[in-house]
Amino acid sequence: MASAAGARGRLRQAYLLFGTRVALQATRLAWAPLLVYISKELKLGYQEQGQVLSSFSFGYLFTQVLGGMAADRYGGKPVQTLGLVASALGMLLIPVVVDYGYWMLCSVYFVMGVCQGPGHPGYNAMAAIWFRASERGWVSSVCEAGPVCGTLLSVLIAPQLAKYYGWRTAFTVFGMLCTLWSIVWQHYAYSNPSEMPFEESPPEVDQEGGNLLSKAVGSLAKVQKSLAGKKFHMKDPTSCSHPRPTAAHERVVHNRPVSPGSPVEQTKTVARGPSTFPFTFFTFIPVWGVIGQHMIFNTTRYFFADWTPMYYKDVFGLEPDSSGHLLTTPFVCGAVVQMLMSGVEEPLIKSGYTPVQVRKLMGGCGFLITAVCLLMMGFSTDAYSFCFWLSILEASLACHACGYKANYMDLTTRYQGIFMGTGNTIASVCTFGMPLFVAEALKKYKDWNGVLMGLSVLNFVGIMVNQRFTVVKELHVAEI
Repeated sequence: MASAAGARGRLRQAYLLFGTRVALQATRLAWAPLLVYISKELKLGYQEQGQVLSSFSFGYLFTQVLGGMAADRYGGKPVQTLGLVASALGMLLIPVVVDYGYWMLCSVYFVMGVCQGPGHPGYNAMAAIWFRASERGWVSSVCEAGPVCGTLLSVLIAPQLAKYYGWRTAFTVFGMLCTLWSIVWQHYAYSNPSEMPFEESPPEVDQEGGNLLSKAVGSLAKVQKSLAGKKFHMKDPTSCSHPRPTAAHERVVHNRPVSPGSPVEQTKTVARGPSTFPFTFFTFIPVWGVIGQHMIFNTTRYFFADWTPMYYKDVFGLEPDSSGHLLTTPFVCGAVVQMLMSGVEEPLIKSGYTPVQVRKLMGGCGFLITAVCLLMMGFSTDAYSFCFWLSILEASLACHACGYKANYMDLTTRYQGIFMGTGNTIASVCTFGMPLFVAEALKKYKDWNGVLMGLSVLNFVGIMVNQRFTVVKELHVAEI
């Protein structure tokens, strides 16, 4: 049984990951409400606004796979640190460089995207190492509450700072807060338990392991004493009826040989320490089921994160500083439900649900409720009814912490960083394309409802993908 001190060590790492995800998301999404004020000053149209919002995602695309490979090989802490430092510097630079034109906004936001790209696979790589399989739903829920809380901070604080002190001050404040958290992260975070100083390391790694070793040595001494002086006749190993497996029949799973016919041999296996991209791993259909769900989630989540302030302004005539309560309420609901989700998986499994049934139940509910809310939002005639349905939608997105997000860790530990990096890269194509698509649709048709209906259909597709392709097992790749 894990000691209380060991649990505290894992808890500390979970909340450090949570805080890092808050900081990265807040610096990313503070741009959405602040862009309303920047657009007034620089006289930016829909097309320029869409290009600015897409620039982050465009940069985000380039570094997630490489960042995932780096996280698998060197640990998740360095790649997270890169994102924090770059985000802090980017926020502090904007008030200085904005006078050179909106293309400088795009450039800085692009660089922030490049440096934040490895953050998501880095978080997954750390979580897969630090936490047990039974804790994946919990740690996923805790850490996924970070982006929700970061979004909440950005829409709650940024417009008020811009209103009373100017949008330049808002960028500076977010940059300074991110700098402070970077210091905390660098001091207390560790990529894996083995990097911790001996006095801080989880007892189940050192003290408890040492106790077990001491007991084993003591037991061995007793056995040796009891067998002293006795003679044994051992059969010649070469005469055994069971032939020894040849090298061609052996496989390596986490550096351990496994003979043919074992349960592990029945799945494709892989050696430890990736040095090349695992193309074979991405031939498994469940891998693409997870990535498909991720794409649909990203398309929905970041549509509202990027465009909600502009929606309230265009449809209901509300500026960001006067619609602050409408902007924050959905994210408050999402943050509360996200934290509650951390205690959902274990009771479901104890009540008789299998892990795969939990993944399908939570993912299916998330997509279904989101699809219905999008339909209802299209019929909303006032800001408060729109906010009501958006609040339910944000709460339903929390279900995915125990759905496809935990399923990333179910399918592989070995390639966790690369898997998440690749999946998030592909999903970010949707994040990159959505602002451009919305800007073009608004320019041509001036119709928000068509976008909402399209997103609803997409989430109904998500239900089918979730129910058809979700599995819970470690997928192994045969080493050639």
